[in-house]
Amino acid sequence: MKEFYNVLKKIEVRPALWTGEINLKSISIFLNGYSLALHEHDILQSPVELEINFHDWIANKLGFYESTSGWNNMILAITIGLNPKNIKWENYDSKVTNEQHEMSIKKFYELLEEFMNE
Repeated sequence: MKEFYNVLKKIEVRPALWTGEINLKSISIFLNGYSLALHEHDILQSPVELEINFHDWIANKLGFYESTSGWNNMILAITIGLNPKNIKWENYDSKVTNEQHEMSIKKFYELLEEFMNE
């Protein structure tokens, strides 16, 4: 996770500079590409394993029964006030405001710090 953490701290200051947009989905897509590059260049052996730990940790922390929706969707859902026990994922994010996206990024970085400190 350290490889990701260092890059994420750079992204935190200006997400759109790195990802083209200000939302968690774009950060997640960027990290997937970064993970693939690390794996392809034999810098990281198992890119999926690190993400699974974070996905599961987020699911447990936010009260979701599973992590299959991904950390970015779970954090956004909580930020916009959806209940993790009865969420309907189809088009759940169709009316998210720019302010809510910014709040979800802030929440992500708060959770990331907590995860790294555990």
